[in-house]
Amino acid sequence: MTTLPETLPALSGSPTLHDVARRAGVSPMTVSNVINGKSGVRPVTRQRVLDAVAATGYRVNPVARALAGGRNRMICVYSPQLNQPYAFEVIHGAARAAEALNYDLAVMVLSESSSSVLSVVSQLSVGALLIQPGLSGPVRPASLPPHVVSVDGPGERRLTVDNYGGAALAMKHLLGLGHTRIAFVSGLGAGGLDSGDLGAERQQPSRRVAGREDRDAAERLRGYLEGMAAAQLQVPRGYVQHGDYLKASGEQAARRLLDLKRPPTAIFASGDAMALGVVHVAQNRGLSVPADLSVVGFDDLPIASASRPSLSTVRQPIQLLGETAVKMIVELAAGQDPPPPPPFPTELIVRESTAPPAPP
Repeated sequence: MTTLPETLPALSGSPTLHDVARRAGVSPMTVSNVINGKSGVRPVTRQRVLDAVAATGYRVNPVARALAGGRNRMICVYSPQLNQPYAFEVIHGAARAAEALNYDLAVMVLSESSSSVLSVVSQLSVGALLIQPGLSGPVRPASLPPHVVSVDGPGERRLTVDNYGGAALAMKHLLGLGHTRIAFVSGLGAGGLDSGDLGAERQQPSRRVAGREDRDAAERLRGYLEGMAAAQLQVPRGYVQHGDYLKASGEQAARRLLDLKRPPTAIFASGDAMALGVVHVAQNRGLSVPADLSVVGFDDLPIASASRPSLSTVRQPIQLLGETAVKMIVELAAGQDPPPPPPFPTELIVRESTAPPAPP
């Protein structure tokens, strides 16, 4: 039987398992036993090997280790857009939990060309964390590991936050400041939904977006609509625009809203990146935020507090979602059946981008 190495072929100058063995004065098998946490190695020898690993800068390749010994301690993370700050924050939390539990994390960008690699990585993983995926694309159930947890995506084990409650908090804040002309930028444009007649949104509060039912975006829209209704305010035509959570879509929505005959005095965007796009367009038009236009986001990404003005937003525990997903996958791999937790609470963070409307 052919024995696979603990590392993939080394790059020029990269230390190998044999380099560690020579430095420690032991056999490669002893180094392998220490790295994989096996018993039967004397403490003094184990320490000598660990010192040699540190001195050489040797790094274990998790894929090769899984192929070699069948010790599967890898979790894969799939996301269609790793350039989104939201996905980065989820992965940051997942990485922290994986490190604490001694698991490796393999992060992959989803695309049609990645399907073959995805299949291989899935076979080497105990589970998968899906971040905002659409199962109509390259990720299909048959190509996934046995244990799957999604964040803002489809599936039986799905982690989410109180999106409706968060939107209600944002609306209560804007209404409390005295705003009555409040517009909304949803995330429903991720599936190509055009801005149009608001009546369609009331009839279909939950839409299919990017091959999945985007319940999160729909719940934030519902929070906006019900907030306006509770205040006995009509939503003028054109006051609901649809973006895709990226800054450019927020800029496009802001241009449409500010071009209206009676533009809003406040805009609530269902993502921080879109909200910052709104701020950018307003400032480029010579408007003061918040003196002329109040803006509220949703997420509380790191950039929200660093922007000028700093962004009032709805905070959701993004990193905690990633941490919880990894812990659930590890429990599932151990034969347990943890139920998904209830939606995580959201919190309104008031900063500099909101103020009472200017006098008429």
